[in-house]
Amino acid sequence: MLASARKFASEWGIANISFQTSDEFLAHEETFNLVNCHLMLQRVSTTEGLNIIRALLKRVGEIGVFQLPYRDRSSAASRSSRWLRSHSRLANGFANALLRRPLTTQFIPTTVYDLSDVLGVFAEEGYETLHVTTACHGELDTATFFVRRRGSLRTPTMRPPSTDSQRSIESHIDVEQLMAQTSIEEWNRRAEEYFAGLTNWDHHLSKPFNTPDETPALLINLAVLIQGLRLIPGQTVLEFGAGTGWLSRMLTQLGCRVILLDVSESALRIAKATYDRIAIIGDRPAPSFLLFDGRTIELPDGSVDRIVSFDAFHHAPNPADVLSEFGRVLAPGGVAGFVEPGPNHSQTAQSQFEMRTYGVLENNIHLPALWRAAQYAGFTDVKVAALNIPPFHLSLSEYDDFLQGGATSARWADRTREFLRDVRNFFLIKGSGEAPDSRRAAGLRANITIGKFEQPVAHQPFRFHAEVTNIGTATWLPSTEAAGGVWLGCHLYDANGTLRDLEYGQFPISPTSLGPDQSSEVTGELRGLPAGEYRIEFDCVAAHVTWLAQVGSRTANLTIVVESLS
Repeated sequence: MLASARKFASEWGIANISFQTSDEFLAHEETFNLVNCHLMLQRVSTTEGLNIIRALLKRVGEIGVFQLPYRDRSSAASRSSRWLRSHSRLANGFANALLRRPLTTQFIPTTVYDLSDVLGVFAEEGYETLHVTTACHGELDTATFFVRRRGSLRTPTMRPPSTDSQRSIESHIDVEQLMAQTSIEEWNRRAEEYFAGLTNWDHHLSKPFNTPDETPALLINLAVLIQGLRLIPGQTVLEFGAGTGWLSRMLTQLGCRVILLDVSESALRIAKATYDRIAIIGDRPAPSFLLFDGRTIELPDGSVDRIVSFDAFHHAPNPADVLSEFGRVLAPGGVAGFVEPGPNHSQTAQSQFEMRTYGVLENNIHLPALWRAAQYAGFTDVKVAALNIPPFHLSLSEYDDFLQGGATSARWADRTREFLRDVRNFFLIKGSGEAPDSRRAAGLRANITIGKFEQPVAHQPFRFHAEVTNIGTATWLPSTEAAGGVWLGCHLYDANGTLRDLEYGQFPISPTSLGPDQSSEVTGELRGLPAGEYRIEFDCVAAHVTWLAQVGSRTANLTIVVESLS
């Protein structure tokens, strides 16, 4: 049971619990502000149960809560059957057989207490009853006692009457209650009001380089996010809660086709200004801007390859509905990446301030519950990133100790766990993942065989023939693909081995995809060279990704002698 409790506490992100066996508990004399004993005393005999109450009452500093059964309203036959099962292994085995349980399954009887005995224990130990509640559980009636030791409660500190504004500052906002009382339309209105009220956009437009304090966290989180998304140029990426567009602009610069989604028209207007003021370098897909009503993403099913949420999902008042929309618009094999806070986010001083001051929602991110909703939305896997943003600087000796797995590594692990208690960077995967192809460098290998070639004559083009085979694990995209299309290229070296032309020639390999172990014939014409001796190195290249030699593939070399015309 303690192992199960530890597991659940870990899943819920609760760290302020000490787990003890009864022997470990009784070995100390620590007292507690609150002692709670619930759904337990009915499983032991009355003598043992009353002794447990006595032991726990000695640990109560202020309040004790004890729940126990006091009346069994079942029939006499049922009570007799239970008595017989608890006193006879043969009778219990027979009952287990009828119930289709293992014959040796132990029968645990339900103990009923005499309330006068229980009240007597409270009186003997110096407690008075504050409150008693009763409840009916089928044929069993239970009582719950709330007791205190005489004179144990502290007198509340009296404060002078406060004004309404002071009361507002001191009040604690319950995020669950806030969500229940506020409509989606109202949340949308508040978001628009916030962005529309910005008179200076510099802070937002300059992200992630807005302030020295914020930049490290933004960049580290950004790196973890992009690494986990495994982006490919040309993919369609939806940024949820894009705000002023600083992240979307970076995704566009990476070659993605970005859709900026936000509930605020003013935010999208600022995002357009981000693109205008900080121009994209090179030929990249143009972004699009989409207004969100808080419920439905106006995109077709399976129309995006990636979804990004950078500190935005915890502002959604209907997270399960939003996850359902994510699952709908994401293509099979797609990934949704999140940079979000953790399960205690709404309790922090900053969250309380922002909810009170700006009217925004600062919800908690509880991953086990979120994962259950994500599975209903069609996601099949979740990966959580472990990272640490606060610096952990070491001396040289400490660094050596860290590398050797010494005490310093344990300190680093403790520091990281502490940081991660309210940080959640995670990725939801839809389906079995994407098949590897040449839009990524991993798994790219080629075998190149040079066949016939014309005898080169000075300054005259000459032809060659080659066979190219995909011997890697990734499929090669057609040469016509702008990103990841595979070509046969060659580098030109002179007789001394000096590189003269890195891109001496590039030739399409295939108009269709080439899977592993598939081959294609390539015939091409190379431009003329002055008379002399040269070496031509043939290699395959995945457009805008890599030369295959850079990831370990072998090249083919051809030495030629160019004859003079005379």
